[in-house]
Amino acid sequence: MKKFSKVLAASLVGTMMVASLAGCGGQKAADTASEPTPVETEEVKEETTEPAKGGEEVTIRTVSMFGGTDPMTGIYSASIEEFMKSNPGIKVEDESATADEQWKSKVLIDFSAGNEPDVIFFFTDVNSQSLVEQNKVVSLDEIKAEYPEYASNISAAAMDSAKYAGDGKNYAVPVRGYYEGIFCNKALFDKYGLELPTTWENLEKAVKTFKENDVTPFAAALGHIPHYFIEHFLLAEGGVKEHSNKDLTAVKDTWVKALTMFKTFNDMGAFPIDTATSKHELQQQAFNDGKAAMFLDGNWVTNGLTDQENTVIVPMPSTGNGKKDPSEIIAGFSSGYYITKKAWDDPAKRDAAVKFVENMTSTDLIREFVLAAGGGAPAADIGAIEGLSKLAGEGAKMAGQAKACDSAVDGWLSKQAWDYLLSKVPVIAIGKEDPTAVVDKVIEIQSSNK
Repeated sequence: MKKFSKVLAASLVGTMMVASLAGCGGQKAADTASEPTPVETEEVKEETTEPAKGGEEVTIRTVSMFGGTDPMTGIYSASIEEFMKSNPGIKVEDESATADEQWKSKVLIDFSAGNEPDVIFFFTDVNSQSLVEQNKVVSLDEIKAEYPEYASNISAAAMDSAKYAGDGKNYAVPVRGYYEGIFCNKALFDKYGLELPTTWENLEKAVKTFKENDVTPFAAALGHIPHYFIEHFLLAEGGVKEHSNKDLTAVKDTWVKALTMFKTFNDMGAFPIDTATSKHELQQQAFNDGKAAMFLDGNWVTNGLTDQENTVIVPMPSTGNGKKDPSEIIAGFSSGYYITKKAWDDPAKRDAAVKFVENMTSTDLIREFVLAAGGGAPAADIGAIEGLSKLAGEGAKMAGQAKACDSAVDGWLSKQAWDYLLSKVPVIAIGKEDPTAVVDKVIEIQSSNK
């Protein structure tokens, strides 16, 4: 996930004011993948869709993270079907799946083995490094030289956020940005006379009170997706300034203190008993069922939370050491559509791949994606939008009031270092691994990958 600075400003106006992600930060392109070709006779004028270049059906293979329980899965699949109906000369074979670490590893392995797809929706952060350095994906400069209107509807702020850090070029076309925070079951907080966790004192009191009353404080699967807790413990301890510092040696103490919180919170009973073996989706369901009071996640989960009226979102509070402004959050543009070199160099596939991405990044479809995700920051000017929930509005307000934000650490930490860190979280939580030793090893792995 790529760093998201103060340049982003995006608004959704309708039933709510959407995220300008204010502490961090067109002309509409064709909304369909092809231009109709008029066919005239003396009596009738029809429109037919021009087939892919070459006149024969071409098949393109696509991969995305819009699979499983992702709220965009249905819209994405339906959009592919509609695209093929509008472009009978193009067949799309999609291989999308849930974007967990296994999926991410498979994508990278496929690229290394020469089995990459023609179009992929993938991360724009450090995970894309091998794709760019192996010359497996095409830059937007090269694409726009032949297709000048390509991605012309995408905002400058979104494109800037999605640049590859290595050379400052754009390779992916982003669709939507994100924000993260603590989703809280306000009914449970009210039931036990608790303030929302806007301060560290309130957070610790809530954890202890819920535990005493047999309510799981945090729905968390530390053995599956501890990502959000790593991010937010670091943010709570060091604020955006230290969270964004890539010199791990300089901020080692902050990292150690952040990782130590896993044991501190586990000892307080903050996590479910099966946190080391449970799945993130099961913990989301526990939150939905009222069995857990808090759930740490991003705006994409908003529409998957069933009690919209009693759910609120707040930033992770500061530990109180003065390093974090209470409003600071994790946010950014972290993914987008790439066209691979394999497709670009194939005369039969080049035009089809471009048409597909143009369709999937059209302003109308971006609007649908933002709606399905329950808000977030759109990558294009989508204008007014209706149908967003009260919770989405609160999330947007939180993002809009943030004085600063930073993208997730796994956006720049090497995959080897990140995978090692993920594997150690469950054992740190039960006190069987020393946080200092883990941070030292992370620094060692990170240094060896430079």
